[in-house]
Amino acid sequence: MSGGIWHFVHYLTFTMWLGGALSAMVIGLSMKRMDRGLWGAVADAQAALYRMLIGPGAMGVILSGILLTFQTYGKMSGGGAGSWLGTMQGAGVLGALVTLLGAMPAAAKLTRLEPIGGQEAAFDAQRKRLAIAGSIGGTLGLIALLASALYQRV
Repeated sequence: MSGGIWHFVHYLTFTMWLGGALSAMVIGLSMKRMDRGLWGAVADAQAALYRMLIGPGAMGVILSGILLTFQTYGKMSGGGAGSWLGTMQGAGVLGALVTLLGAMPAAAKLTRLEPIGGQEAAFDAQRKRLAIAGSIGGTLGLIALLASALYQRV
């Protein structure tokens, strides 16, 4: 595939990852205003976002980023990449890994717990883990986006 197609795939999957993550964050924040008995359904919606949008987006952005890196390094001569590229790659890969290995399992486990009754404490702990992992992964993704946006093409 050409570089243009891979750039499209990279932008699309990045949008899936961060757009879905921002949606999951808003859904999670809205839980505080709901009756606790409804939190299980909200957790199911968050898990669906992670399963169908955020996870595939995070995987796709890593894979397309690796392919774009190989193409970029093949075209460069004499160290043409600036620090922006390393920042974008490092923050992006770390953010995606935190999302895939931290937030996604937390979202999946949250759906197996009940928000009221005997599992209430476990539900709250898992919800907190999801919020922390999602925040770290999303922040690293935004740092990658910032590094890319600040890059000055020469």
